[in-house]
Amino acid sequence: MVFVAVFALADFGEPPDPDLADGAVLAAAAIGAIGLLVSLQWWSRAGEQPRTPARVQMGFIIRVAIAELGLLIGIMAVFLTGSLTAIAVGMALFLISLLMLVAGLNRIAED
Repeated sequence: MVFVAVFALADFGEPPDPDLADGAVLAAAAIGAIGLLVSLQWWSRAGEQPRTPARVQMGFIIRVAIAELGLLIGIMAVFLTGSLTAIAVGMALFLISLLMLVAGLNRIAED
């Protein structure tokens, strides 16, 4: 969120190639949607089987890394295109994914 605030205050001007900016938004949305699907799968299956805390922690970290790929592509798109749309889409999908991952953690029973 700090990145988005800093980039929103900076003036990058218009994207030099609008097609590249549209492609970056599409890439951030597609990868962010994959991260959202992974987090929804985690949420729906959380607590079905008992797992050790180490497995839960490793699974959570891996899924957060997958979920943040859309945000990272959005950050890269700011530098390539100057458009803030991709980073906004990536951040929105990442925050929703993170919310679902945390909600899944709350469904896991402690041993």
